[in-house]
Amino acid sequence: MTLHGLPSFYAPWLLALAASSAGDGATPGAITVRLEGTELPVLQLALALAGVLMARPLAPRREQERGIGRQILVTLIMMVLASVWVIESQPGLLFTFVVAIGLGFSGYALIELAGTQIEHAAKRLFATISDALASIGGKSK
Repeated sequence: MTLHGLPSFYAPWLLALAASSAGDGATPGAITVRLEGTELPVLQLALALAGVLMARPLAPRREQERGIGRQILVTLIMMVLASVWVIESQPGLLFTFVVAIGLGFSGYALIELAGTQIEHAAKRLFATISDALASIGGKSK
């Protein structure tokens, strides 16, 4: 990395640090919007979306080789996931940003891991049901 590229690298981090340490120690992200009875923490949502979007270009090369369509889809999934997590748990500002960066960076790997876990759980469920049906069928003879 050259010296002229340093400001573009550190600017988002400095902004996140400033946002996370701003205030008088009150509840971080005190700006909330109420929508259909749900409180939406505006600052955390903005940081979550920014973290995912800023981390996506840093994703591993194998992720970038999957095509632009899949990259956009993974980015959208991670943005929804980060937003839902922020709305449900309302974490602090810095934690929100750090987790969002992690989601953005490892998005496709996280989706693959979740898919693999669901596949294994479904196989175990079907095997258990098959074994139970086989044991019932064997007893009725």
